Formats: sequence, C-alpha cells, structure tokens
Amino acid sequence: MGWPAGAAHRADLCRALAHLADRGSLVKGRCALVVNTRSHLVSRKGSRLETLAGKDTSLPLVHFEASSKFDEAIGRLVQEGCDTFLVEGGDGTVLAVLTACYNFDPACLSRLRFGILAGGSTNLAHERLGLRRPTVDKLARLASATEALACAPPVLTSQPALIVEADGLPRPLVGFLLSTGALALAMDHVQHHMFGSGRRGPAAIASSLVKLVARPHHYLAEDGEPLLRPSRFSPGEGGRCLPDGAHGFLLASTLDRLSLGLSPFWGDTEEGALQVTYAPWPLKRLRPALLRVATGYGLSSLEARGYRSFASDAFDFTVHSPLMLDGELLALDQPTSVRVKTTGDLQWIR
Repeated sequence: MGWPAGAAHRADLCRALAHLADRGSLVKGRCALVVNTRSHLVSRKGSRLETLAGKDTSLPLVHFEASSKFDEAIGRLVQEGCDTFLVEGGDGTVLAVLTACYNFDPACLSRLRFGILAGGSTNLAHERLGLRRPTVDKLARLASATEALACAPPVLTSQPALIVEADGLPRPLVGFLLSTGALALAMDHVQHHMFGSGRRGPAAIASSLVKLVARPHHYLAEDGEPLLRPSRFSPGEGGRCLPDGAHGFLLASTLDRLSLGLSPFWGDTEEGALQVTYAPWPLKRLRPALLRVATGYGLSSLEARGYRSFASDAFDFTVHSPLMLDGELLALDQPTSVRVKTTGDLQWIR
C-alpha cells in the first residue's frame, strides 16, 4: 500500500529540501556548541555537548571563559554563519552568550536560535525556555541539517530578554532577571554562603530565602551590616509613580514566571515586555507578601503596603546598591545609573 497523497507529497518535499541542502542550493546555517565545564552540574556529571562534539568533530565547540577571547570566539562564529547555539551551563553562561552575540551585532539576535541545557547552580533560563529531555541523540539531530531535521523541525518558543546598561559597565548585558537592593545582596549571600555541597537549584534557593526572611537580622553581608537593609532609589524615565528614597529592592524580568513557578509581577503586560516589581522600605509584612507571591492570589492588594508592579518597554533608575543579573553580582560604583530595555523576540529551541 502507498502513502496517502498528502504524506507522499510531504516526503518528496523533505527529500528535495535535503538534496538542495547537500548541493549547497539551499542556504543552511551552522550549529555551535558552548560549554561551561566549571558550572555546577557539568563539573559533577560531565558535558553532553562535549560528548556530541566528540562524535561529530565538524561542530565548533567553545568553552566558556570570562574574557574577551570568549566574546571574540562567539562573534567569529556568528560572522561565519552559525545561526544556532546550544549552550550547556547555568544562567551566567547563557548571559555571557547572549551578551557576546548582542555586542557583536545587536541585529543578529533576531536571526539566531538558542538551545539551553541545565548546567549551573541557577538555571532559570533552562526552566522557562530550555531543551526538554536533551539526550545526546536529540542534540545530534538538532545540530544536523539532514532530511530528518527538514521533515521534523524543532519546536521553538519566542521570548525577549533584558538589555541592561549601567554606569561602570563596559558594554550592555543581555539576560533575564535583574534585582537591586536587599534582594541582590540576599541572592549573592545564598549562592556563596548557604548552598551546601551538591545542593543547588530552585528548591535550595527558596529554602535559603525562607531562612533569611525568618531571621532577617541574623544574616550579615561582608560589611557586617544586615543583608535586608534599605538603599536609596531614584526612578527615571518609565518609572511611573515609584517613590524617590529608600527602597527594599526592585525586580525586573521579561519572564512571567520565575523559579518554582513564582510570579511576583501583576502589571498589565500589554504595556510592554519588561515587567517590574518594586518593594518599599521597610519591607512591610514581608512574609504575607511572599505567601501571596507563592500562591499568586491577591497580588494587587500589596499596593496598599507600598509594593508596586508595572510593565513597560524601558525603564531608567539610579540606585545606591549592587545589581544582580542572572545570578551574577555587579558590584559597580555607587550610585549607579541604570537603563533597562528589552530585545525583540528571541527563538528558543524546546
């Protein structure tokens, strides 16, 4: 028995596309692999992308390092026609890849596709946008330009990212989650002082933050002052009606949900892809506020306690505190003037 006409036509089309690709008549991109061998999960369990590179030596493999050489390597791959990056590491590694691509050519981000494999201490980007069940065989199919891939293209999700510009930063950074004030200090403390050996991930972060909230004056920063402390905040363009003065923290993201499915934003997303939540000082009834964030119930009622949330296309502010972007503490000179905006939609392979 033959195939139905529709299926036969589709099979013929797939074979034709593959034939054209083999002959160079169909423009096809290349896939590049990026691995952070020092990230938490990769260092413990090994790298699937390194295994893939060993099986297919035609695939370019870049090991992450915090230097200009890494940026140059990523830029060279984009220039040579790579349109797909498979990235194995934590949020900081994803941040580095997006930043390198953007600073090579801001327009190139809209032409690229990214596939994320969890590998770090924090893996928010993978939780929300990463590859599902990324076996080495699946990765090999994604990295190829064969008939099988032409017939069954990968599932893509569109999602913009943050662009963060600030005094003291040598270049814009591109990531997903920006925090200021007490939250930036608390997250840094959690990562460096409260994670146990082999204990990482969203559950560990959540339990550590609960400990901080339960005993806010017990945990001190490196300067000997409490982690949960006020810092000066001055809103600029796009800041709506946020007050000028002491604040607890500010949180900004293009993601509607964070780790563990938490959604601390309640602004109107039709007004922009950038979502911002502001916490006043003192942090009034912080524990009930966190419970509302955990349940997603009655978030707008937090407005009566000084909390604010809104959506925008861009937002400027000045802050007298460190910043944290995707788990990386940005210890800039203070006060720091910051501008946050968004990329266009980026394509994420699922």
